[in-house]
Amino acid sequence: MNANDTVDLLVTNGILVTVDAGRRILRGSVAVTGDRISAIVPAGDPTPAARRTIDASRHVVIPGLVNAHDHLRNLTPGVRVAAGLTLDDYLRVLWKLQRHMTVEDFRLSALLGGVKLLRAGCTTVIDHAYPYHRRGTDGALLDAYRASGIRWYYARGVMTRPYKPLCESRREAFARIEALLGEGVPAERLLVAPVSFRQATPEDYRAARRLADRHGLRLYTHIAETRDEVAQSLRVFGARPVEHLHRLGWTGPDVTLVHCVLLSAREVDLLARSGTSVVHCPSNHMTLAKGVTEVPKLLARGVPVCLGLDGMDSLLLELRLEVLMQSLAHRNPAALGADTALAMATVNGARACGAERSLGSLEVGKQADLVTIGVNRLHSAPTLDAIHAVVHMAHADDVDTVLVDGRVVVEGGRVHGIDEEALAGEVQKAARRYLERAGHGDLLPGYLP
Repeated sequence: MNANDTVDLLVTNGILVTVDAGRRILRGSVAVTGDRISAIVPAGDPTPAARRTIDASRHVVIPGLVNAHDHLRNLTPGVRVAAGLTLDDYLRVLWKLQRHMTVEDFRLSALLGGVKLLRAGCTTVIDHAYPYHRRGTDGALLDAYRASGIRWYYARGVMTRPYKPLCESRREAFARIEALLGEGVPAERLLVAPVSFRQATPEDYRAARRLADRHGLRLYTHIAETRDEVAQSLRVFGARPVEHLHRLGWTGPDVTLVHCVLLSAREVDLLARSGTSVVHCPSNHMTLAKGVTEVPKLLARGVPVCLGLDGMDSLLLELRLEVLMQSLAHRNPAALGADTALAMATVNGARACGAERSLGSLEVGKQADLVTIGVNRLHSAPTLDAIHAVVHMAHADDVDTVLVDGRVVVEGGRVHGIDEEALAGEVQKAARRYLERAGHGDLLPGYLP
């Protein structure tokens, strides 16, 4: 940019953690023109004139966090019928409940999820969405993403089995995916996403690969989550889960695989050689006792591993838990560094979206997705290292300002255009109605509104 140019926005005097190739950390300012970063200005250098200025002193400025796996449709957190269950039993309970969700329930849940993510520093989410037993669910979810202001990627689920009330045929699912493209959903924002081998057949996966190739779409699925899954894959398919996916054409730089808890050396090699992205979800893995994905081993082989929430609390918390989980699992405090965890949640997450050229770091020319995190509170004092402060000390409530595409969507910790108290009240009422329709009004304690 020219010295005399006027920029649209200047985020000034912050501690900039760029997560670029040089992994620079500096005091300075970020200039935004339109939807792009137009300059990174070190402190002491002249800054351009700006139409608006945001003071980021006493804040760390990071690229927007990328939540590479979530299901923004949970209106039953903590219900007793699902507490303490392992994955397969948990899913059976969840499916029976979800048949009672309405289109409005889906919309409210996705809106709530997007708002919560933004308030906690996530600018981007891949929402793996299913089931589709209600007409209009696709449109309701897309409307919710847009209303929240988050950058969304729609992993359009394909569930053809085993619970018929929630299933649709492969033909119906694929027709809807093609219709979404016709309705203006950008191909780069749409992923073909059979849910898992529990909920889709090998032929669903083969056909999904053909559909994705025809339209230039990415592929996305859950895989290798439990010992039972591995045993069943060996028994039925004669191969471990990722090996079987590879045979179906489901490895490559256009593929993102979620979980990958249980991998053989050959499967790690397949992922590394193919450039497949992997999403690790630490809190979810602990909650459902799935095990620990070998993140350090995968990263050492060049596999781009990123982070997902999968229905849990905050990606800032996941950063911390990733480091702690790997430290404990490997009995080595240096197993995974805080800087690596932050890269997982930014540049690696961008790669899982197919957007590494435009997202994931503070660099000139990239989309202006960034977050300011206050480090002037007691729990983050003293701040001696910016990355340590973000990964090990910051809370979701420390997020002050969030930009998506150069637009200020969170300011002073509040999401623009959203009445948060009203939304919370709507969701509370919807959850009550939902459980009553499901015949589980007994799960609602008397002390709740």
